[in-house]
Amino acid sequence: MPATIAQPVEASPTSVLLEVEGMKCAGCVAAVERRLQQVDGVEAISVNLITRLAKVDYDAAIADPEALTTAIAGLGFKAQLRQDDNPLTLPVAEIPPLQQQRLQLAIAAFLLVVSSWGHLGHWLEHPLLGADQLWFHALLATWALLGPGRAILQAGWQGLRCGAPNMNSLVMLGTGSAYLASLTALIWPQLGWVCFFDEPVMLLGFILLGRTLEEQARFRSQAALQKLLALQPETTQLLTAPSSIAPDDLLEAPAQTWPVAQLRSGDYVQVLPGDRIPVDGCVVAGQSSLDTAMLTGESLPQACQISDRVCAGTLNLSHRLVIRAEQTGGQTRLAAIVRCVAEAQQRKAPVQRFADAIAGRFVYGVCAIAALTFGFWWTLGSRWWPQVLQQPLPGLLIHAPHHGMEMAHSHSHSPLLLALTLAISVLVVACPCALGLATPTAILVATGLAAEQGILVRGGDVLEQLARIKHFVFDKTGTLTQGQFELIEIRPLADVEPNRLLQWAAALEADSRHPLAIALQAAARSANLPALTASDRQQVPGLGVSGVCEGRSLRLGSPAWVQVATNELLTGSAAATPILLADDQQLLGCFWLQDQPRPEAAEVVQALRSRGATVQILSGDRQTTTAALAQQLGLEANSVVAEVLPEAKAEAIATLQADGDAVAMVGDGINDAPALATAAVGISLAAGSDIAQDSAGLLLSRDRLDSVLVAWELSQMGLRTIRQNLTWALGYNLVMLPLAAGAFLPAYGLALTPAIAGACMAVSSLAVVSNSLLLRYWFRRSLNHSVSS
Repeated sequence: MPATIAQPVEASPTSVLLEVEGMKCAGCVAAVERRLQQVDGVEAISVNLITRLAKVDYDAAIADPEALTTAIAGLGFKAQLRQDDNPLTLPVAEIPPLQQQRLQLAIAAFLLVVSSWGHLGHWLEHPLLGADQLWFHALLATWALLGPGRAILQAGWQGLRCGAPNMNSLVMLGTGSAYLASLTALIWPQLGWVCFFDEPVMLLGFILLGRTLEEQARFRSQAALQKLLALQPETTQLLTAPSSIAPDDLLEAPAQTWPVAQLRSGDYVQVLPGDRIPVDGCVVAGQSSLDTAMLTGESLPQACQISDRVCAGTLNLSHRLVIRAEQTGGQTRLAAIVRCVAEAQQRKAPVQRFADAIAGRFVYGVCAIAALTFGFWWTLGSRWWPQVLQQPLPGLLIHAPHHGMEMAHSHSHSPLLLALTLAISVLVVACPCALGLATPTAILVATGLAAEQGILVRGGDVLEQLARIKHFVFDKTGTLTQGQFELIEIRPLADVEPNRLLQWAAALEADSRHPLAIALQAAARSANLPALTASDRQQVPGLGVSGVCEGRSLRLGSPAWVQVATNELLTGSAAATPILLADDQQLLGCFWLQDQPRPEAAEVVQALRSRGATVQILSGDRQTTTAALAQQLGLEANSVVAEVLPEAKAEAIATLQADGDAVAMVGDGINDAPALATAAVGISLAAGSDIAQDSAGLLLSRDRLDSVLVAWELSQMGLRTIRQNLTWALGYNLVMLPLAAGAFLPAYGLALTPAIAGACMAVSSLAVVSNSLLLRYWFRRSLNHSVSS
């Protein structure tokens, strides 16, 4: 029988989470990552634009957190170390106060209304609409830049000064150029330049509006994690002196309100109907039903009674319970789930590397395009296509000597005006935000949806890899089967009573949690056999166990390990598993144990195959037993690889992947851990061993195989959303940058004013975030369709 074998632990780098304030686009993320990479001792970095967190792995002997925060501060961002390791006490990208959001929206709306009012006045030539109030527009633009726009300008200048330009830098260059050019035209009207003070005002209005809406959408993408955090109650009812109370009186014992954060292992708490359980523990009094949907995705209430284990975050539905705390705070299963989801949202998908590679130099490229646009239209462009100087540029205030202000469509432009307007539009229309939000928003929504279904994904890289899987390999015992073996026959092969054989087997397996060992122990208890003690026990994973019992040196395990001399002794049920017991001289007996397939196993296997996946069984059980199960599930005999050791399982997975197939391994036992770690995606059931769960990239909390289907479909939908977002982000910039640069101006008369460019930029970011949020709608629709069909 398999058992846990201690493995050498390799020294791992120190990991730290830094909260970074001020990041607005993918350029900011790239700048932070580049700066952290320059710190000696840093080994790995992952910066998330949505959560505003930077996870850094570093060598503590070389670097320290202070050096990391100092490096980030040098870019103009505020960084601080997260001190609390308990994820349930940490705010996750806190939502700005409602009043602050309303103020931002009000300012944005005011700027847009006033600038639109001015634009309307240009066209109607009505004095009450502000067409001749040039100084008023100048003052309004000055207030907009120094008031609501000051933070943007400061962040943009800081980025330029530190050699890490970002989205704020582009906005600063665009609005600053428009303002300075307009101010020059106002002070020296003899130059004949144009005043367009309304452009920076409208531009800032669109940016503030877009960022406010974008911020709200970001937090909606974190809704699942916020819901998980809300499952932990702040207070509970603590029994002050439980040791002095009889067990039958615990339900009526006096209790006091107590902060959950101060609970310790061994405390007794009362949980009333309608309250959430604050700790992981054991029910010591009462019986009730629990709603575990938020933790496991299981919609039906689960009954609980004395001696049952319960988890923090589950909802008590019907009756009062008294629970003895075993794990509290950061040690609970809820905390582990929150930690897993948070880490998943922090880890990047490989597809994001493409976006990061572009975003890292995006702002430099945009500035170069803007400079080329200005130089081209100021010199060559206006000479090659002089007609463009007669085309109207809507929204510009013309301030010419002796004529006051005239409408743009009644005045020809100077090459300098045209070049400046188009260069500003290029700076403003570029949107690295959409590029930076494309992947993390989709990952946040997808991992949150997975958590709601009881599926814990360890990272965006796992999600992307799962979407590409076309080959699924399943362990047999406890995975495709229920893992609840029943002893159906004891066949003595020597002059020993069956009950004595069972006593010896149970003694050898006394502390094992393997399904076969549990079945032997249960059979011995059912027969009311006195327990024996075995000494010198040695377990070999995947093979068996040896020891000394009543003076006999015994071996219990698979036929291959016990070294059976004749196969004729093993004739029996093809669907049953034989376990042999022998001593130093002879074979003593054979135990036949039988397991039943999971009710959903056949349906899951066939559903995977109908969607184009290859399904295979990889088991340490004997060939005939595994082949019989495969037949029940509708699989061919060549889909079975049986009688393999744990190391051989990992080798089999490696061989499959060497042929070019990314493989997902689904297992639950200790002997599956090497294969789970070797596979491109390891999937562990919640009832599996701790080492199996640690080796897997995907954990199914509901302990149901149909969660594999749900996870696979969600990963494909998530990857599709990421690709849509990236396509939009790249396509938007590839189309809008040439349009803003005047590429379509000579032939079609199409160009963008800075205000329109700012509106397009805001809409671009919102489109990416909104498309990610739509993933929730499409997934639920698909889930409902699957349930109804």
